[in-house]
Amino acid sequence: MYSKDFERETQTTGDAAMQQTAWSSASDQDRMDTEMAIQLRIMLTPHFQEAKTWSELRSGLQGKGFYMKRAKGHMHLYDAQSHVKICTCAFLGFPAADLEQRFKRVRPVRKAPTRMMAAAPVAQH
Repeated sequence: MYSKDFERETQTTGDAAMQQTAWSSASDQDRMDTEMAIQLRIMLTPHFQEAKTWSELRSGLQGKGFYMKRAKGHMHLYDAQSHVKICTCAFLGFPAADLEQRFKRVRPVRKAPTRMMAAAPVAQH
């Protein structure tokens, strides 16, 4: 379970100065090999399985150096250091639809328009 590519990516080089990690460079260069995918799944699966809320899931992922973002109908996993998209959550075995059903999709709350002008008393002279 050891890869020379992983060793090269984790060494402190010019990539470290640019906030690159092994995960972000794997996606950036289309180099997410089977070994890296397995390592990612092993590391993150417990957080996906044990989380009871979106907040718990976000905290668990953040603790490992990742965050999620929804785009084009999919939930994507990003490297927190470089902000590079790594893969979809479905690739890890947790499709967006399943997560939304489990945690309930959070939709933006829109406030009803206020009618301040109609409610304000008109000053008479």
